[in-house]
Amino acid sequence: MSTPRKKVLIVTYYFPPSGGSGVQRTLKFVKYLREFGWEPVVLTARDADYPVYDESLFSEVPEGVRVYRSRIWEPYRFYRKLTGRPASESTDIATLTRDVETQRRFSERLSEWVRAAFFVPDGRVGWWPFAYRLGKKILADEEIRVIFSSAPPYTTHLIARRLKRASGLPWVADFRDSWIGWLSTPQWRPRLARKLELRMEGAVLREADRLLAVSHGVRDDLLSRHPEAAGDRWAWLPNGYDAADFEAVQPVSRNHRLTLTYVGSLYGPRNPEALVRALEQLRGEGGAELARLRVRFVGRIGQPILERLKHSKVSAMFDVVPYVSHAESLAYLLATDVALLIIDDAPANRGILTGKLFEYIGAGKPILALAPEGEAADLIRSENLGWVVSPDDPEAVRKTLLELLQDQELNQVGTNRKVKEKFERRQQTQELARILDELCS
Repeated sequence: MSTPRKKVLIVTYYFPPSGGSGVQRTLKFVKYLREFGWEPVVLTARDADYPVYDESLFSEVPEGVRVYRSRIWEPYRFYRKLTGRPASESTDIATLTRDVETQRRFSERLSEWVRAAFFVPDGRVGWWPFAYRLGKKILADEEIRVIFSSAPPYTTHLIARRLKRASGLPWVADFRDSWIGWLSTPQWRPRLARKLELRMEGAVLREADRLLAVSHGVRDDLLSRHPEAAGDRWAWLPNGYDAADFEAVQPVSRNHRLTLTYVGSLYGPRNPEALVRALEQLRGEGGAELARLRVRFVGRIGQPILERLKHSKVSAMFDVVPYVSHAESLAYLLATDVALLIIDDAPANRGILTGKLFEYIGAGKPILALAPEGEAADLIRSENLGWVVSPDDPEAVRKTLLELLQDQELNQVGTNRKVKEKFERRQQTQELARILDELCS
C-alpha cells in the first residue's frame, strides 16, 4: 500500500476561475504537490470579483482535489457604482490607470480615501470572517498538517494567522509581493490605518513558521520595516514557468517583421513610454528599418497608455491584443522574435523578479528588458538571456532597437537547459514540499 499523502491547507484568493498572473503560482503548487507526497486542500473565495477570468485553468486542478469556497464581500462592486465605472471594468488597477481628469473627480478621490482609510490591509478584508469560519470547519473535518497562505491580497495571511492560532498547526506565509507601500497597495494611508497595517505586517512576519519570498528584494523590503524578523525561517522560492503549458500550444501566425511582444498588464508607472519615444525618434530620423519592426502588447492596458499608443506618431507599429486566456498568451509569445519586459524604475522594483520573466525563459525567447538595475537585470545578464536598458533612457532603447534590427543571430541569445530546469514549476513545488516536510518532521 502507498503511504497516504499529508494534507496542506492552501489559503488563496486567486484560484480558477480567476485568470491573470496572480493565480499561476498557487495553482501550479496545487497541480504538482501530489507528486511529492502532499495533498492540497484549497480555501478560496466564492463568486469573487476577479480582475480577469480564465475558466480554462479549471483543467489544471487535479481531479479529486478538495476546493472549499467561502462567501466574500467585495467592495469594488460598490466602488464601480460610486464612480460610475462599467460593471465589466477590472478594478484591481483602476486607481493606477486614471487620467488626470478622472483623478480630480470627487467620487474618485472619495473612493480612494475610503480605500486607504478603511480597507486594511486591502480591499479583500471582507473575506476574512467568512474564510476563517469555513477554515475552522476544514481543520475539523480534514487531517491538515500545515497551513500555507499566498499574498497578495494580504488578507490571506491574516486568515491563515488566525487559523494557526486556533489550531496550533505550522504555517507557511508566501510573499509574491512585498506589502506596505508596494505597487498594488495604497501609497498613503491616514496615520491610524498605516499603524494598523504595520502591526498586521509585523505580526505575520513574527508568527509564521516559515516565510517564502519570490525575490530577495521582496524579503529585504519587508525586513527594512521589521529587522527583528530576519533569520533562518526565510526561503527564496522564485516564480517560474510550467513546461506543460507550452506542450500543446501552437504559435499564432507570424509575419516577416521583427516582432517584440509584451505579455501582461501595463498601468500607472509601468508603461512603454521610453520605447514609444525611441521609435518616434527613429521615425524622425527617417529610419527605413522601422518598416521591419512590429511591437505587440498582449493583456490589460490602462486607458492613458492606450491613448498614448493610439496618438503616437508610430501608432501603426503597435498591435494591442486585449486580455486572452493563458494558453492564448503563450501562443503569441511563442510566435515572437523578442520578448519585451518592462519594469518601472522605482526603488522597490529593483528587487522584483516578475512572473512573466520566467514564462519568457520557458518560451526560450531572447528578452529585451526595459528595467532598472536589480535582480531581474542581473539574472538576464548573468545567463545571457538578452538585453537590459534603463526604462528612463529612450536613447539607449533606440540604440538597442537598431542593434536588434541589424542582428542576424537572435537565436543565439535565449535560455539553456539548466536555466530552464532551475525555474520549472515542478522543481519549485518539490522545494515547497521539502519545506512542508521539515515542518512536520
